[in-house]
Amino acid sequence: MHVEAVELRVIALPMVSPFVAAHGTVSTRTAVIIRLLGGEDEGWGECAALPEPTYSEEFVDGAYLALQEQLVPRLLAAGGTLTATDLSSAFADVIGHPMAKASIELALLDAQGRRDSIALTQILAPHSPGPSQHVPAGVAIGLLATPEDLAAEVSARVAEGYGRIKIKIAPGRDIDFIRAARNATGASIELCADANGAYVLDDAKTLAELDAFGLSYIEQPLAADDLLNHAELARRISTRICLDESLTSATVTQEALDSGACSVVCVKAPRFGSWLEAASILDHCAGLGIDAWVGGMLDCGIGRAANIALAAHPGATLTGDIAATSRFFTEDICAPFTVSGPRGSGTIDVPVGPGLGIAIDAATLSKLTIRTDTVRL
Repeated sequence: MHVEAVELRVIALPMVSPFVAAHGTVSTRTAVIIRLLGGEDEGWGECAALPEPTYSEEFVDGAYLALQEQLVPRLLAAGGTLTATDLSSAFADVIGHPMAKASIELALLDAQGRRDSIALTQILAPHSPGPSQHVPAGVAIGLLATPEDLAAEVSARVAEGYGRIKIKIAPGRDIDFIRAARNATGASIELCADANGAYVLDDAKTLAELDAFGLSYIEQPLAADDLLNHAELARRISTRICLDESLTSATVTQEALDSGACSVVCVKAPRFGSWLEAASILDHCAGLGIDAWVGGMLDCGIGRAANIALAAHPGATLTGDIAATSRFFTEDICAPFTVSGPRGSGTIDVPVGPGLGIAIDAATLSKLTIRTDTVRL
């Protein structure tokens, strides 16, 4: 694609209910949306950065500034016909900002798919015998006030069709809450816990109590930079450890696996700064026989479509954070994604149209936009 202009927006989507995790609460999902324009081509991307820098150092306003003043000018200055694989050289001198970089790459991949009439699923898994038509539906549930509240929420989600339930936990809000969740799901539903780095190694005895509930894994129990203690924790508990925030590249992912810091991998393309690298990590995990799944970031429609496409990769062996639009928002900038199927075995359709396979609702996009700028050559 020959990029001639880049349209940047911040949109604001009120959440159906506040989403609470150890790293903070999100009540309104603001997000950066990017649109690349060039001749008859266009491509859409979404930056996964959250409103505040509590999950990672990136946040909405900072990502917008990084895109507007640093990344987009470099993209335009590169000139010529650009593909997603050209971005590593175009951004070689920019340290960090992986989520902002990934949003541009996604827009280029969308443009490539639109131009060549290829779905994003095929771009991310070119050697797959054929793209999946559906992916299993998985949902994350934030911290709630009481175990009884959590049990009611879990029961409602299972009834909607979700076959994997992920529960946010934190010190003092763990054992009784997971027990209530397991009682609500029964043994047939996959259950896992996500700590978002809220514990320390001295909490190993508490975390070992979770072994009794048949969890698929505990996600990110310790701090993101603490691979050694994750490896030690893995020796002290029976439940598998999955890493999320710790994994920032293919190299770090390999180090985590080699050290025993984790045995399950959460793949979040925005955290790696590249959807193509995320797909390569799924390839690598598949080759090693390592379970992996696709994580979400309270995504709006563009990011949700991309995550669903990535979750269709054959290396995504476990159900990911692939939830219906209505789980978080009453409206979005594209048609909503829905869960279909019986209790505990619901699925979400994979977009099969060119690129992201979605159509942007221009009227809703305009209504939800709170800031916009266009950068041109």
